[in-house]
Amino acid sequence: MVAAGIFTLSGLAVRNVGSAAIVSFLLAAVVATFTALTYCEFVSIYPESGEGYLYARRTFRPLTAYFVGWMLFLGYTSSCAFYIASLSSYFNEFIWNSPLKHLAGVAALVALTLLNVKGTKESGRFQVLVTLAKVLVLLWFITGGLGKVRGDELVERFSHDVVKIGETGAMVFITFFGFSAIAASAGEVINPVKTIPRAIFLSMGIVTVLYTLVVLVIVAAGLSDYTEAAMGNAARLFLGPIGGMVIVAGALLSMISASNASIMAGSRVTLSMSRLGHFPSGFGAVNPQTRTPIVSLLLVGGTILLFAISLPLEDLAHFADIVLLLALILVNVALIVHRRRFPDIERPFRVPWVPLLPGLGILANLFLLFQIAHHPAPLAMASCCLLLGILGFFAWQGFGATEVPLPGAPSRVALERSAAGGKPSFRVLVPLANPDNVRQLIDLAATIAAERQGGIVVLRVAIVPEQLPPTREEAFVERERSILELAHSIALEFDIPVTSLVRVGHNVARAILETASERDCDLIVMGWKGHTTTAQRILGEVVDTVAIHARSDMMLVKQVGEEPLRSFLLPTAGGEHARCAEQYIASLVRGHGGSLTVCGVVPPDAADEDVKMFGKRLKEAQARVVQNGDLHVDSKLIRHESVSVGIINEAKNYDAVVVGAAGQSIYPQILFGSIPEAVAKRYNHSVILIKHHHPLKALVGRVIADGEAM
Repeated sequence: MVAAGIFTLSGLAVRNVGSAAIVSFLLAAVVATFTALTYCEFVSIYPESGEGYLYARRTFRPLTAYFVGWMLFLGYTSSCAFYIASLSSYFNEFIWNSPLKHLAGVAALVALTLLNVKGTKESGRFQVLVTLAKVLVLLWFITGGLGKVRGDELVERFSHDVVKIGETGAMVFITFFGFSAIAASAGEVINPVKTIPRAIFLSMGIVTVLYTLVVLVIVAAGLSDYTEAAMGNAARLFLGPIGGMVIVAGALLSMISASNASIMAGSRVTLSMSRLGHFPSGFGAVNPQTRTPIVSLLLVGGTILLFAISLPLEDLAHFADIVLLLALILVNVALIVHRRRFPDIERPFRVPWVPLLPGLGILANLFLLFQIAHHPAPLAMASCCLLLGILGFFAWQGFGATEVPLPGAPSRVALERSAAGGKPSFRVLVPLANPDNVRQLIDLAATIAAERQGGIVVLRVAIVPEQLPPTREEAFVERERSILELAHSIALEFDIPVTSLVRVGHNVARAILETASERDCDLIVMGWKGHTTTAQRILGEVVDTVAIHARSDMMLVKQVGEEPLRSFLLPTAGGEHARCAEQYIASLVRGHGGSLTVCGVVPPDAADEDVKMFGKRLKEAQARVVQNGDLHVDSKLIRHESVSVGIINEAKNYDAVVVGAAGQSIYPQILFGSIPEAVAKRYNHSVILIKHHHPLKALVGRVIADGEAM
């Protein structure tokens, strides 16, 4: 906290509002205190590195948590860039006016990044020594000038422009954000539950007093021009040339130590985000020799350099304040939500009067945020950076491997058998879990693949204990061999290319997704028991996960009885999933010589226009199905107050009812919508659920659902 802000922004604050800068600093301190209380409660619950991002990750949906983490990453790197740019400004003003404007700051940034790479203990010791030195320097400066303070001059130079005071408070808010950096290192602090809140409150109190006294002395200096170098010029006036140089040295030390703290805190946020699936895992790799996240530190250092050379000093402060205030608003919201979601969790430190105090924190942060809104350059850059972060995350999720966010080590193929040559143009993956439905699943998959000149991949997953490496799996593989042989022999009856696999690993869903990706599968056919008792799940843990992350169509089969399926009822409203179901079921009907009826449900009192509209949709569905082959398709309009009950009543006359996923559902808990779910659970005969893979919607679903259990 005792950093570049007090040495550079104090002069700018006095330039803006005179001695009312004291009010601006106090306003910023009050706003920071509300959120500091929130941090104290969260750090007592989660004494780990990661601070605001970690708290959001434990409270919000993953995408919101990512947004908080990205804003904190931008905030730490841009605030550090502000310190680095301030260091260059002071160095050029008082030491040597280098022709390379950013030379001193860049050199300090490189040295500090390497220091953090070397080890946390080394950078921590450096931080303590530098902090003691700069506090002593500030006390000397205050002692030298406090006697020159005159009350009448303070009154005369006190601005009554409330708006300007608020704007200045927003500008200097960055000087108090150090409380977040304290919480960011909770995972490396002894007894963080007690130490972190104590450190936050002590530091907030100390720096508030120091800042107030510093502003008094700077006003008393009566300088003709108040710039970011005003404190150094005031020190020369009160302490002489030597004293002035000591203050300049203290300023440089403060900027260096603040930069060091920001680099450390920013890298810990990046580390936490990589461990919880919001940054690539390589960002969080900890070097075994130095025990530091080297990649994370280099990423933070490079981003700081980019900010430092991109924006002027004051714009840097405003940019950092914008993204940090947005993050802190969401952290305060997180405390309110966390209290409601987890009322029984132990909270060693409790913020009183929730939701009042965090609510005041939200309003206070919004107030400061609005004070910066009329600065177009930092506001535009902040908006662009936030948008870039969201687009980058979507792109990473879209192009990355589907199984990356899932727990467990990668699985591997332990047994493989192939029949028939060539590379099929269409592949169907059939993961087998229940030996009783092997023939039914293979029959459905092979019939669909045969019409498309494709082949099938039969998969059996052998789960080994997490403490056992996948290389020691002989016994597990042998146990699965008989089921795989049965499936392989059934598949050969259809005269299509067949590959049968046994994969060993720690996570069934991950093994399925890895197979689908490696074998370029277009459709996954899975058995399903029709219900689940798992909390917060609709289809079951494995099926839910595969449905969220798979980049292929899915067919989930709940088969009742051993008789082959010949007659199908397909409810449709013309959505993309129902259209996909039309083509797959048409293949089954053609292959088995069965029948297909498309239907729609309308209320008994439906208007004539609605009835005509449903009838038109059914005719369109009939036309789509028959256009690819000689097939007779019936249609039926059902009148019932309940769509699901109407479907179930009609479906009693068919071997199976086929239901498409809900057209607007992207979140996994409503992936198939209430109507398909009700039909699947309440219908006592066979049910087939079909989900079409739409790349963009699937990406949104994965991003929203990513790491939900973390």
